[in-house]
Amino acid sequence: MDSIRLTGIRAAAGQDGSPSVSSHSSHTGRSSKYPDVPRWRDLRADVTIALDLREAIADDDITETVDYAQLTDRVRQVMASSAYDCALLETIAGRIAQAVLLSHRVQCVDVVLHCGQPSDADVDEIAVAIHRLADDSSRDSATPAAQASGSMPRQGRGDHDDGRHDDGQRDGSQHNAQDDQAESAQTPMRQPSHAVIAMHGENGDGERLMRAAVVALDSVPGNQVTGISPLYHVSAIDGPDSLSAVVLVDTHLNLPALSHLLASINDKHRDTLTLRAVTMWSDANDGRHEHIGWQEAKTMASILAPWMDIEPDARFDGDPLSYLLALAPDATRVGLLSDSWIVGGLQ
Repeated sequence: MDSIRLTGIRAAAGQDGSPSVSSHSSHTGRSSKYPDVPRWRDLRADVTIALDLREAIADDDITETVDYAQLTDRVRQVMASSAYDCALLETIAGRIAQAVLLSHRVQCVDVVLHCGQPSDADVDEIAVAIHRLADDSSRDSATPAAQASGSMPRQGRGDHDDGRHDDGQRDGSQHNAQDDQAESAQTPMRQPSHAVIAMHGENGDGERLMRAAVVALDSVPGNQVTGISPLYHVSAIDGPDSLSAVVLVDTHLNLPALSHLLASINDKHRDTLTLRAVTMWSDANDGRHEHIGWQEAKTMASILAPWMDIEPDARFDGDPLSYLLALAPDATRVGLLSDSWIVGGLQ
């Protein structure tokens, strides 16, 4: 099995070079669950992942491997948030492994978490090693999250869906114009585009389904999740409150194809989970080309706030997100809930 190793990943540093845990606590408005436990300092992680790199090597194709920067950022975020909340280094290392395994491409992960300056042990450094395998059921044509979200399984090159059921017989009656539309919706574009996808879920099971949807999006051929926002709570004037987050995806699908994919996930979880393509753009020699999928999103703080968390300098249809968020009528009804929800950190 091929492998990629990232060494010396550090949490976001404060002025003293230690994890900026105090600023994190202020940002989230949460206090430590273990106020008497010293905050972990000088955290750094070595991460080794195992995956199949043959197609990436053969085609020099970034979509067939992992994004080093994205993976590093996931690990940094986990360390920054967990350094304050967790009593055990083992817990932080486990959360790092969970975050890395969000990518379906990763078949197993080894995490070595180093902690310098431990205040409760007379040692130079503590190191915790964690080994985790991806769920074995993910080998059976689709990840559990993809199945739960109603997304299609990832197919390797040369694998084709020929419309057969489990009995191996082709159902000709089902192969109609709608099927042709579904097949054409998965036709990849030549150049990757950058897409912003808004997710809304109900308070109950919404968080779990939103996590599953992120994995499902990343498991579609030609897609790669490059950013995941914190989770926000949205207070409703009439009706139940909800959850919202934004996901950034590099994709080879065009906007209609991506919208079709999101609709298939929505149909699986009506009134529980909603995914919508906000905008998509590509960078060409003659400038940026943006395709707006949801004009109303310009006035929705439930989308603008989480989006601005991961892309503070982004623009939507030419306007800075900060400007649009200041004008959003629902700005007072949207509040940060968790920045570690993607690894099960909602408390």
